[in-house]
Amino acid sequence: MKVSKKNKKTYSVTAVYGSPRRGGNTDVLLKKFLEGLRQCRYFSSESNEECLDLQIKEIYVSELNISPCRECRSCSKNGQCIVNDKMQEIYPLLVNCNLILIASPVFFTTVSGYLKSFIDRFQRFWALKYELQEKIITPENNKGMLFSCAGSNPENIFDCTKKVMRSLFDVLYVKYSADFCYNNIDFKGDMLKHPEITDSVYNFGKKGDFVKEVL
Repeated sequence: MKVSKKNKKTYSVTAVYGSPRRGGNTDVLLKKFLEGLRQCRYFSSESNEECLDLQIKEIYVSELNISPCRECRSCSKNGQCIVNDKMQEIYPLLVNCNLILIASPVFFTTVSGYLKSFIDRFQRFWALKYELQEKIITPENNKGMLFSCAGSNPENIFDCTKKVMRSLFDVLYVKYSADFCYNNIDFKGDMLKHPEITDSVYNFGKKGDFVKEVL
């Protein structure tokens, strides 16, 4: 039985591309995951009444006109950011979605500069949680995932990147549920030389076990 789209429960995804290079390795990785997710049985139009309406919003951080955090501490007073730029439209996209996906190459053992400036602007949510003790309203069982590549192979190369993700997901009350991090992937196109990686990420998205909790 085909289910009317208007009667479906929405499953919203916000995909954040943190690389300054469009079409780079982390972009490929995240897009492969989304390609698989679109084929997930929980979003099939021919499924039963429990199928979900998948909505995906993609954000390319390097193409946004946003200011870095000014450390003005205004958010410590009321939890609001006074900088009036594109971030005011982006905050609800991450707060109200079921799944946050963030992709970034490793730059000097952490996320890209573009992505770090983007994440720093979530200071307002740190202030809400830890200074004002105000809990934001988010979807139940919302999750976050990281997609990352590093050009070299030192020990613990992804540790700092993962810590940044944990901090962001913590203030948004998001469960850090998975990460996909790969070494020795440096030049543009390198990821395409590793179908075993892209196939694995595609299949993880297609299987969609992380979706079941919202049904």
